[in-house]
Amino acid sequence: MTNEYDFILDNMRFSYSSANSFDTCPHGFFLTYIDAEDRIQNFFSQFGLYVHDILEKWFNNELDLFELPMYYEDHYEENITLSPPPYPKGMAQSYYDDGLNFFENISFDKEKYELISTEDAISYEYNDIKLIIKPDLILKDKESGEMILFDYKTSKLGKNKKKNQEKIDGYLVQFYLYVVFLWIAKDIEINKILVWFVRNQDIMEFAVDPYKAQEAVEWFESTITKIKNETEWKANLDKKNDYFCRFICSTFSECQPKQDQIAKEWAEKQAKE
Repeated sequence: MTNEYDFILDNMRFSYSSANSFDTCPHGFFLTYIDAEDRIQNFFSQFGLYVHDILEKWFNNELDLFELPMYYEDHYEENITLSPPPYPKGMAQSYYDDGLNFFENISFDKEKYELISTEDAISYEYNDIKLIIKPDLILKDKESGEMILFDYKTSKLGKNKKKNQEKIDGYLVQFYLYVVFLWIAKDIEINKILVWFVRNQDIMEFAVDPYKAQEAVEWFESTITKIKNETEWKANLDKKNDYFCRFICSTFSECQPKQDQIAKEWAEKQAKE
């Protein structure tokens, strides 16, 4: 099927994030990757980038362990310039406290590991798909020789086990893509996956499941096929997506379908009053 955006899509370097953004909202993908609208940061992205930056400095020995809490406090306001959503209440303080508590209580012994790479972008072409992966961290256990894919997440696991599992399953798709393409592109065989849930102060370990890795690749390929065959680029206006649209989507201000929906809802509310 011929797509009027074939030239853009054929030359696009896809990532987990871009493929997942299409699954979330085709119109958001269009605005971001085809129209190339300026992306707007949000509180969550700023916080995540800041934590990643500090951990990268620590693993690269640019900061010592004892320096992390002070560095976090001293540079917080210059890195976190945006306010969080108005609900749940107290989010700004909660995030700040969780971050400080994390850096004050890190117990991970990085001396047991050899640093292989940190935040290194790897480009590759697989089955005519140009792609890029950027793992947070790859470590080698000095004692066992195991290769470890290590990722940091600043979203917080809650008490709802079902929602937690859904969130973790989504993350694992991303990590399995890294596992496969690290092996194919760099001949790095990952033996296990560690996920550091920063705000929970918890590291979860996952064995590499080849079947789930294959499923991740199949999802990635099928999603890219859908993107290349897409013609309508509809906005996801489902109510379940509303919080994402308003407070997380980087192209919210450019999304006319969402702005129209908000205006319509406001007009209907005014009419009732």
